[in-house]
Amino acid sequence: MMRLTQTILLLFLSLFLSACQPTQSATPINRVDAKDYSAFWIWGDISSAPYLSKAQELYILQGEITVDATNKKSILIPQGISVLIQPKKKIWLVFRTHHLNWTTENVQLILKRIAHWENAGNHIQGLQIDFDSKTKNLKDYALFLQKIRTQLPQKYQLSITGLLDWTNVKDTQTLDILAKNIDELVIQSYQGNHTVSNYLDYLKRVTALKLPYKVGLVQHGLISKHHFFETDVNFKGYVVFLLRSKARS
Repeated sequence: MMRLTQTILLLFLSLFLSACQPTQSATPINRVDAKDYSAFWIWGDISSAPYLSKAQELYILQGEITVDATNKKSILIPQGISVLIQPKKKIWLVFRTHHLNWTTENVQLILKRIAHWENAGNHIQGLQIDFDSKTKNLKDYALFLQKIRTQLPQKYQLSITGLLDWTNVKDTQTLDILAKNIDELVIQSYQGNHTVSNYLDYLKRVTALKLPYKVGLVQHGLISKHHFFETDVNFKGYVVFLLRSKARS
């Protein structure tokens, strides 16, 4: 009986010690603390004052382009906060779109909104378009962006948000069109309020795109301590999506 008890104790001790050993595949992670960053998405009326004082870049939602259910026409619905006066910061105005059939009026309203912010004394870096294109349709999106680039005054840059799955794109023609027309791609490492668990697997492939890019993080989300992509010449920094509440990944 004593021998059996000793065997059980040794087995338990072995399992305990094994559990305490760090695995080689484990990736140390941190929580995203907004105070450690200087570029933010402001997607609505949130308590962002603590971060505005040190922010260098702000990506501010200003509208949504969708199709009117009644007349089936493309319309721009104003969204987000009213004009801020932040002359020392780089301001990107963000417009989310649900389709690619923009009208001349849509573009004119966007340019008018940019002018409002600029006339208030802000430094407008450019326009950011937020569109969740399916990876298989990315060439159509690239051609749309090519058209928008011709309608956007040259003094403004063109930024787009991107999905992690886009790192799988290998079509050189699509990538060439993007390279010639966008100034940055901000890849979102999260969905909703939660970090995608295997986002690093996707980011290992982002260098092959040969596009200037930033990595989008969600406040309170997860981020690896091993930033292997920071040595990539095309990596331009991080943008943190600020939350209205302390949602956790």
